[in-house]
Amino acid sequence: MLKSFKDKTVVITGGGGGLASELINQLISAGAKVAALDLNIETLEPSDSLLALAVDVTQQDYLKHAIETVLDVFGGIDILFNNAGITHMSCFVDTPRELFNTIMAVNFTGSVDITRLCLPHLIARRGQIVAISSVAGFAPLYGRSAYSASKHAMEGFFRSLAAEVEDQGVSVLVVCPSFV
Repeated sequence: MLKSFKDKTVVITGGGGGLASELINQLISAGAKVAALDLNIETLEPSDSLLALAVDVTQQDYLKHAIETVLDVFGGIDILFNNAGITHMSCFVDTPRELFNTIMAVNFTGSVDITRLCLPHLIARRGQIVAISSVAGFAPLYGRSAYSASKHAMEGFFRSLAAEVEDQGVSVLVVCPSFV
């Protein structure tokens, strides 16, 4: 685990949301430089410590451009928070295929894609990955089959990745908050 955030560069997906806004405030207060990626960045006030980038995490080209921008502005990446996510309530039988796939794309595949882009930089700095999952990632929630599936996938992926990158000095933390 990193003991200090001073002079660390942190990338946060879903950076315009409630949980991320508190993380951003605390990280900047601790001396970090933060790149916040989100579809909606209107609530973010860019500064020397905060780079706000409008990004759809389901679009590989946009993610790649965003990471290149972070590297150009801050020079590296120390920590990646996979925080972007959407939720939905309906039983599986009532969830259209397109909606199910969108939830998987945002909550799971977007996290995998940005992790793949950031990983060489995290290895270079012996950094950290934080995956914001949910209690739905290990416990069933009635009427949230798509959301639960995406969070179960996150848990499996990031716990497996942790074993793969540990010898390269990268730590992985899966966080499972309840309702936020």
